[in-house]
Amino acid sequence: MEATAQSPNSSDKVRARAQVAGEPEWLAQWRHDAWHTYSTAPLPDRVAHLWRYSEPEKFLPDRIKPLVSNGATLDETAPNNLPGNPAAVAVVEDAVLQSCWVDPSWRKEGVILTDLATAARKHEDLVRTHLGTAVSAESGKFEALNAALFASGLFLYVPRNVHIDKPIHLFQRARADLAGLFGRLLVVVGEGAEATLFDEYTNGDTNPRVLANSVVEGALLPNSRLSYFNVQRWGNRTRSHARQRFLVQRDASVTTVNIGLGGQYNKADIGNVQQGSNAQAEMIGVIFGGDQQHFDNHTEHTHEVGNSFSDMDFKVVLEDRARSVYTGLIRIDLEAPNSEAYQENRNLMLDSTCRAESIPELEILNEDVRCTHGATVGPVDEEQVYYLRTRGLRESEAERLIVEGFFGPALDRINDDELRDRLWGYIDAKLADRS
Repeated sequence: MEATAQSPNSSDKVRARAQVAGEPEWLAQWRHDAWHTYSTAPLPDRVAHLWRYSEPEKFLPDRIKPLVSNGATLDETAPNNLPGNPAAVAVVEDAVLQSCWVDPSWRKEGVILTDLATAARKHEDLVRTHLGTAVSAESGKFEALNAALFASGLFLYVPRNVHIDKPIHLFQRARADLAGLFGRLLVVVGEGAEATLFDEYTNGDTNPRVLANSVVEGALLPNSRLSYFNVQRWGNRTRSHARQRFLVQRDASVTTVNIGLGGQYNKADIGNVQQGSNAQAEMIGVIFGGDQQHFDNHTEHTHEVGNSFSDMDFKVVLEDRARSVYTGLIRIDLEAPNSEAYQENRNLMLDSTCRAESIPELEILNEDVRCTHGATVGPVDEEQVYYLRTRGLRESEAERLIVEGFFGPALDRINDDELRDRLWGYIDAKLADRS
């Protein structure tokens, strides 16, 4: 049954809970309004093309208790067993910010990494300016649900002209059974600033039944740079709805890398908006599905201003009754001449039981542009398998090499060797599981 305004999560109780959590009045009101939007909005229409292949009922919080943050622990000393040598680390487990550490040298430069409630109190102007700008409660029913119920949201701010030369790691885990995990991340990269962010979602060592609803939004101010890695490794009893948008201003650039390996039923909407001249956006996607997994991914590059650029490379490998649906939209507005956009989606089927749909879309309102797109869906080349087997490899080993070669061109575009090796490690682990 769908939650209603009279349910335990009514708008008044959502607002009261925000106040108990120490959030300022304006944020409590923002949640209150978001719940009203959610509770009065109809379910997405299955006739609409972005919902033709997924059931919206799967993402309703029926019989699932939304997790509530009970505060944050901010660490002054670096935690043990950090991956690599990061500039900052935050760990959220079951909606509680377990730890949050920023290297003292970057704290002195004004870098902020904290929970959204604290940021809303201490840095109100920054948060109010950007929260909900890229992904508002009006973006959709499930986006409104996230705005109303997010717990232990995170806020990252990189001040003007600060170049962080080490990655920032965020770990978000859900271990409670029958839990609703509503995560939110707000990123603001100041003018001339630069950062790399590694954002990982997992169930850890457990495999609970989880409804995950996440929103990632960010603003890249003029001449800034951001590399954002989103790694989804949920367990096979998790349903995941994700929305991601970055607003890219003049001379700024964003590279987003989205890796989808886990979850049983997944829908993601990933996009960037080029809002200024010479704004650049690069998007890399890697999906590896099996065991009846469902992946429904929509990508979107919107060019609002001329002389802006986007490039997208999305690779999908499927086996064992898995299904992937990909829709990719390039939208170039009337006032965006001399823009360039590229979009490529390739799908590799490892057996005959899986299925993939690829639907590239162009919405071009200005003739003075350059746009290309390509899409393929096909099985493993049997001649390649035969050739590798004649070299002494088993069939599973041959397919593993083919998969690595298929993903390789996309992942090789990642400049950071440590992060690229980390992503390959996750993919190799899934490949090893099927051997």
